[in-house]
Amino acid sequence: MRIAAVTITLTMALEPPQGAQRFLIARHGETNFNAEGRIQGTLDTSVLTARGVRQAEELGCYIADEELARISKVWVSPMTRARQTLACIEEACGTLLPEPVVRDDLREIELHTWEGKLKSEVMDTGWARWKADPAAFVMDDGARPLPDLWARAVGNWAALRRDAPPCSLVVSHGALGRCMVAAALGGAMDTFRDPKFQFDNCELVEVAWAPGAPAAACWRRLHRARTAWEAAEDALAASSAAVGQAS
Repeated sequence: MRIAAVTITLTMALEPPQGAQRFLIARHGETNFNAEGRIQGTLDTSVLTARGVRQAEELGCYIADEELARISKVWVSPMTRARQTLACIEEACGTLLPEPVVRDDLREIELHTWEGKLKSEVMDTGWARWKADPAAFVMDDGARPLPDLWARAVGNWAALRRDAPPCSLVVSHGALGRCMVAAALGGAMDTFRDPKFQFDNCELVEVAWAPGAPAAACWRRLHRARTAWEAAEDALAASSAAVGQAS
């Protein structure tokens, strides 16, 4: 009687490289502009809704329970909605959270003449072209929102990684956070279109970056849904396929 050989392959769970710098990146809570479908950009007149405050409080409780012990530095956008979100996190964490460093380049994407308007009000001035190909989109005044934002994201990483402690918390915005993660993993600007890197209100993701490496090794979502670590090359391969299908 012949017995078939059975090969069992054990797949080890991915872990960040030893000594990696960790960055926890959070988006602010829901604002009145988010709820109304109004474009915010760098316009600093929106505030958290009651729902947004609850989201920020839940994020703060998560950080206090799960992540606080390892956070040695805090960065925050200068914009009110991000500062309000951080205030809720600080309330949950007490005095154990380090004093934040406000960095202007952590502000949201600049959408110029669209800011403050409902999305329905800009449909005839290029919204469909912006959504279809943000990297190539040029506004009527000549501004190129995504290339400008991408350059800021890359510059932010140079500043945040300089003398970085083992773990830092960054509280900012949706489009900026999307660029920060994609750029950290070594992606090109087109990866902005991939919903994989979308930030919902008060989501928290983690990026792990080996010291001296040109790009981060891996990333994962922590809150509001948790995922396993994904290697940078796997994330970008999937992203390229998704962006190609959408083109």
